[in-house]
Amino acid sequence: MATQWVVSRLGEAERGKWTEMVESVGWRFDPAEIDLFFAAGDVWGAWLDGELAAVAAVYRYGEQLAWMGNVAVAPEMQRKGIGTKLIDHVLRTLDGEDGEARVALVARRELAPLYARFGFRSVGELVRLEADRVLVPYLPQEPLTPGESGDVAEVACRLDGHAFGADRTSLLRRVMRVADKVIAVLDETGAAQGIGLVLPSGRGMRVGPIVAQNDIMALNLMHLLAEEAEGPVAIDVPAERASFVHRLRKLGFEDRSSSVIMLRGAARLPGHRQHLYALLRPALG
Repeated sequence: MATQWVVSRLGEAERGKWTEMVESVGWRFDPAEIDLFFAAGDVWGAWLDGELAAVAAVYRYGEQLAWMGNVAVAPEMQRKGIGTKLIDHVLRTLDGEDGEARVALVARRELAPLYARFGFRSVGELVRLEADRVLVPYLPQEPLTPGESGDVAEVACRLDGHAFGADRTSLLRRVMRVADKVIAVLDETGAAQGIGLVLPSGRGMRVGPIVAQNDIMALNLMHLLAEEAEGPVAIDVPAERASFVHRLRKLGFEDRSSSVIMLRGAARLPGHRQHLYALLRPALG
């Protein structure tokens, strides 16, 4: 019997099947995270004879950048070329008449050669760190939260756009509606210098993004964001923030994984990334 292969966007009706599929590869997401994945971008599925065999998502940040994430293939369907076909389809929806779209992603090291076949190349590394309890001492940098929630949102979107290099206003406003905390750092003139968010994730919480001027500010944000955590705290830090990673390790954080940040369609990621201390999520950038 001939095999029927179909690729389609997934909506709320397919959310349950998507959840079952990603859990089959060992991923566990908080319901709020899944809401965000479906609301903020295009979630794609590859169906083989009526069964969901692979998934991927893409998040477009204006004209500057798109981010691919949550690419997974059901265990029984792996090594059959299904993931390759799905990635190819998603990238074709992004590419235009002017050539390859600028697309980034975070990949496990063993999958980097697969993405390299589509023109992706390594532009950095990402370190996942976790701690059962955050013991960051209060440091000499005064973080303050502006009084109006609208001010916090505006500050967060502006600083994130400067560091990340693309406009994620729509995404960040969604994130801030479900965040446990949003902290803005003001200097003595009242000008915003840094921001940090923390969201629930599984049995603990995930910190990020963090935008800061230096390690001390980033650590201070970590302290304020996670001081009331009742479970494990996770953070995804670009490896080039080496001194920040070192400080976190000294404060009890342990390495959980190391991944590759990859990019196609450009030589380097946009933005002032020396100020980006933590990603929002590997799947979202």
